[in-house]
Amino acid sequence: METNPRKRPRQARSQATVDALMDALAQVLTQHGYDGTTTARVAERAGVSIGSLYQYFPNKEALVAALIEHHATKIVADFEEALAGDDAASFEDALRVLARTVLGMHRIAPALHGILNEQVPRVGRIAEAMAAGRGVEQVIERLLNAHRDRLAPGRDPARAARVIATALEALVHKAVNGRPELLPGLEDEVHALLVGYLLRR
Repeated sequence: METNPRKRPRQARSQATVDALMDALAQVLTQHGYDGTTTARVAERAGVSIGSLYQYFPNKEALVAALIEHHATKIVADFEEALAGDDAASFEDALRVLARTVLGMHRIAPALHGILNEQVPRVGRIAEAMAAGRGVEQVIERLLNAHRDRLAPGRDPARAARVIATALEALVHKAVNGRPELLPGLEDEVHALLVGYLLRR
């Protein structure tokens, strides 16, 4: 099954069409699920003709693959932007921002997040999903290296970044998708977890 786009947008108008299709796909997937999503529904929601959709994407699977790539790129960019902001001036503040960002990403559209995770193997985008995970780890590792003098003795920034990224993904994903009673106050709990694991006592 072909899951690559037929062509990439090169002009602003073309990019606007693809962006509209990605937004529409996210809405249709959330409303109808993967099996209920069709190219016709996506085109109608985006306000474009089905012919315009097929100019860029040969089928539904290619659409979903493009959204997975877009989602993966955005995750890394959001982490970078959040940790570069004024709210992350101190190490403790940066850890708070990290906790808030992870929670925010999952809470915005938990149903969509779950659907995309399920479809990664089907549309052959495991490499992109793994690259996003590595990108997040690298952002965290840069933060830890910048504050290496604050880390607990023997805490390796690269290894700690992998542990943090993996643990937070699992914890927040479970809370958002199956244990909503954990959500109130979870940002404080995650922040305390990070401080306890990372900071020199």
